[in-house]
Amino acid sequence: MHGGDDIVTNNKGHFLGLRLQPMALFVVVLGVFASLSAGSRLLYNQTENRLLQQRTNEAGAVLQVSVLQIRTPLDAAARLAVLTNGDAAAFSSALAPYVGAGKSFTAAALFRAGNPVPVAQVGAPVSLANDEHATETMLTTTVTSPFVVIDQLSERRLGYAIADTAKQPTFVVYGERLLGADPTVRRRTDEPFAQLNYAIYLGNDERGEHLLGASVPALPLDGRRATTSVPFGNSQLLLVMSPIGHLSGDLFADLWWIVAVAGVIVAATVAMLVNRLLERRDTAMALAADNERLYDEQRHIAETLQLSLLPQQLAQPPGTVVAARYWPAGAANLIGGDFYDLFAVDDGRWALTIGDVCGKGIEAASLTGLARHTIRASARSAAEPSDVLRSVHIALRDHEPATFCTACFAFISTTESGAIRLTLTLGGHPAPLLRRADGTVTEVGVAGSLLGMIEPTLHDTVVDLGDGDLIVLYTDGLTDAPGDQSVPMDEIIDTLSRLGDHPIEQLADDIRALKRRRRPGGSADDTALVIVRVGEPAAVAEAGYPSAAMVSSP
Repeated sequence: MHGGDDIVTNNKGHFLGLRLQPMALFVVVLGVFASLSAGSRLLYNQTENRLLQQRTNEAGAVLQVSVLQIRTPLDAAARLAVLTNGDAAAFSSALAPYVGAGKSFTAAALFRAGNPVPVAQVGAPVSLANDEHATETMLTTTVTSPFVVIDQLSERRLGYAIADTAKQPTFVVYGERLLGADPTVRRRTDEPFAQLNYAIYLGNDERGEHLLGASVPALPLDGRRATTSVPFGNSQLLLVMSPIGHLSGDLFADLWWIVAVAGVIVAATVAMLVNRLLERRDTAMALAADNERLYDEQRHIAETLQLSLLPQQLAQPPGTVVAARYWPAGAANLIGGDFYDLFAVDDGRWALTIGDVCGKGIEAASLTGLARHTIRASARSAAEPSDVLRSVHIALRDHEPATFCTACFAFISTTESGAIRLTLTLGGHPAPLLRRADGTVTEVGVAGSLLGMIEPTLHDTVVDLGDGDLIVLYTDGLTDAPGDQSVPMDEIIDTLSRLGDHPIEQLADDIRALKRRRRPGGSADDTALVIVRVGEPAAVAEAGYPSAAMVSSP
């Protein structure tokens, strides 16, 4: 009887062991999957926070460009005030395009430093002038901070004051903008920010009275959020953003509880663990693809900003045709410093310019805008091209930090005999190429020194163009490159001599072909090109080329 009892006891122990093994395995595997679930949740939170901060920083960069677009015309007007000793007509002419309904400023005024009475006003009277104490405070502040932001948000206004120099200013330009009555009616921009709510505050806190604009009325933004600060004169802008939904995708957001449920269902199998590891690999690949997409979007933003710095359409002086090209660098997503422009100065003169600002990125965009606006403002009152480039030199010299650029500037006019006359000067820039109707090609202009460094040496040169003559202005991205990637000047001159009778747009493409043949993989430097021809052969109509400025790949 004892033997039978032992067998029964052993069978019970074996049965109990069989029951405990699946339970133990279930607990172990469930614990593994619980860890994976917690890891997924942690990885999701880290990814969401990183993507949100990354997109917030991108939005901050775009906001910084907007600040530059506010400051640039005021800077140019301040430089012009110094050059014209506060001439009211020149000031009004310079800022008139930026003042009015739907424009950068509602009103603008020019003050002499220390005098609260405006020298000149554009648009409606500035509200600040109604408070002499506030005006005096603004003028005093510009002595220590050349770019001052005046908080008038209680009246839904902002004021911007720019001194003509960082030390001992002579003139102060003040611009005022009337903001919308409801700061929460703004719409979100398109990709990559359509999945985000935002709020922009003046200063460093989120008080309602400091709100400039927001995409939603429920403030302050709560939940997951990121912030970035953007310099704004003597103050700053605080940008707060929060996601709408999941930036990394709904599947990744729900992955933690999916893993937990799957762990309960397949706790007894190792296959589910392998499957989860493969999902981790797929998620990592998806994140890498998302990062690549964000990089492409950043490049697109940079290229869009570059195009905004170039004229959208070039006017053409009577009796001439004009073609322009801009070829951005093919291996970088930074904003370049090349620029060109052609505009009417008065009924009898036109201004033609091309230049290259030192540097890349947001700073180069700021300097390019400063150079272009200074040229446009100075050209309307200058007698000679050298006067215009000297104004650019002063503007760049006073810029902090100091920088430099090269530029070629020319006045185009018509002589009494009907010839087209160019009066040009070079500030450290490559000399333009003049191609006569008989095929001869020469460089024109006397070499001058860089602008923005030491006092420049500038020489004015006069050249008359007859029917069929053309002149080519270009930046050094065409000729300057290492080794055999450089396009030799002899090759450019030979091309102009042989193909100079081609329609002007085709000729621009012929010159582009020289660069692409030398650098088929793209260029590390931007290139700008402007061609002006007196008259145009009849072949233009047959070729069907449009006469307009074009931007193309390198």
